[in-house]
Amino acid sequence: MVTEPIAQTPIAILTWRGEATTRRCLESLRGRTGFPAGIVVVDNGSGTGEGERLATEFGVEAVTLEENGGVAAGYNAAITWALAAGASHVLLSNNDLEFPDADLADRLTRLVEPGVAAVGPMIRNVDGSVWNAGGRLRPWLGHAIRTSMPWQPAPYAVDWLDGACLLVSIDAVCRIGGLAPEFFLYWEETDWSARARRAGLRLLVDPSAEVLHVGWGSGTARQTRRYSLRNSLLFVRRDVGGPAGISAGLLWLLGRVPWFVVKRLREGGGVRGPVADAAWAIGWHLRSVARHGWRVPADGPDLCE
Repeated sequence: MVTEPIAQTPIAILTWRGEATTRRCLESLRGRTGFPAGIVVVDNGSGTGEGERLATEFGVEAVTLEENGGVAAGYNAAITWALAAGASHVLLSNNDLEFPDADLADRLTRLVEPGVAAVGPMIRNVDGSVWNAGGRLRPWLGHAIRTSMPWQPAPYAVDWLDGACLLVSIDAVCRIGGLAPEFFLYWEETDWSARARRAGLRLLVDPSAEVLHVGWGSGTARQTRRYSLRNSLLFVRRDVGGPAGISAGLLWLLGRVPWFVVKRLREGGGVRGPVADAAWAIGWHLRSVARHGWRVPADGPDLCE
């Protein structure tokens, strides 16, 4: 653990059985002012020892979790580490990113002012196309729309920020809680963004600040599909109330689920997998509704007690 305050905004890189990918991410940060201080590798229960090995190799900090609790659990561990270090902000990053600007965390921090919960860069693919430039929410549809072009050259407000790379305010986390572990994989940052905006906080994208998304850092293709489908409705149940929640729930069942199956069938591989994954998502929600009712409290763990 860090024993003295960090002068710069710390960077936390989340890894799970992706040692080579995480190594490339760390290599891209070698040009950071003061490297390797203020960087931590969060090993999300990989069971391989990769976090400690990389920390030793690069001279950075390491936090190793006993089990994989999903992206939210890993990022919450990173926030707890930053809080213990006396940091006011922390840059949360997936391991499948590279940083053309090694001092990006400090650059984003300069945009934070009272009332700003988080700031994100523009995330580009290696071919130069935009992976995410911030997002809009369509509550009635239950859709979180990823923007593929920046809206303007100056920093601008968005409805949600991509969790692949976002700088969060520790004060905002203490106010609204950490990321919700119930999501495990996908939509956890959208939920946190929605909670921040309900608390009257803003989310910004700086289109002049860029990172490269070089590939998939963790999770299998099937995990990605299953959790993305399931969690799109979990977000609705947590964050969309009233008639909009009912509308979005019906559209999920009658629109998103059938389209999920059709899209998978077009990719080939047979009927069994897509149907089983759709049934898994529907069954999970039926059991959840039976236990807790339709609405689920939209909160996150208190990381500042």
